[in-house]
Amino acid sequence: MKELLWRALGCPMALALVLAGVGCTDQESGLFIQGNMVLTPPNCEVRAEATSPLLISGTLDVGLKLDYEATLLVGSQLTPRTDKQNLRTETMIAVINGAEVHLFTDTGEEQTAFTVPASGVIRPDPSDDPGFGVISATLIPQQTGADLSADMERGEVRTRVAEVKVFGKTVGGLDVESAALRYVIRVCKGCLVDFPPAALNAMGQCNRQQDQNPQLPCQPGQDAVLDCRSCAASNDICLSPG
Repeated sequence: MKELLWRALGCPMALALVLAGVGCTDQESGLFIQGNMVLTPPNCEVRAEATSPLLISGTLDVGLKLDYEATLLVGSQLTPRTDKQNLRTETMIAVINGAEVHLFTDTGEEQTAFTVPASGVIRPDPSDDPGFGVISATLIPQQTGADLSADMERGEVRTRVAEVKVFGKTVGGLDVESAALRYVIRVCKGCLVDFPPAALNAMGQCNRQQDQNPQLPCQPGQDAVLDCRSCAASNDICLSPG
């Protein structure tokens, strides 16, 4: 009801609303998703900054992992409201509580649509630059990954396009929703398993025993290769190059 009333009033009521501490803004222009962030081992930490490295596209190896988890860099262009001299608290801090995802095939057919929990806080920047926060969200759920894995042969590659937006509320009670980001994910089976020559025995199989543990990627089975010695003992797809 409040949202319907707000739209009915429109911007001609701007003066009264400003006096009440509420702005006249387009909700989808307030938040935006800049992209999916690069996670680098061993720390796998990211910084909520405009210059943080982003992935152009993603890769999911359903032979190793069934779901694709994105680490989204989300920006806020909401105008700060805080005024310490007049004891006015900041009401435009966005608290994200979910993400809406539509997953399409490479031909544009919608395969599935779902809403997943997401969490994170994005503070507005007092300068002219947007403020940023980091939000984690599932772009390919496990069931979809399991269906793809059951239907794919080793070495096969398919393409999925995820259209994602995040939503939540400001601490002042305003509903906020980002514009949608379209993100291409390459789905394969076995393509992210690496077989270094030193890891193979005389039979051409990956050694289950190793003198040292290879460094694991931040999300094994997603976006980075995995040394076969890390998974040969538990996953047959890591035993040999196929």
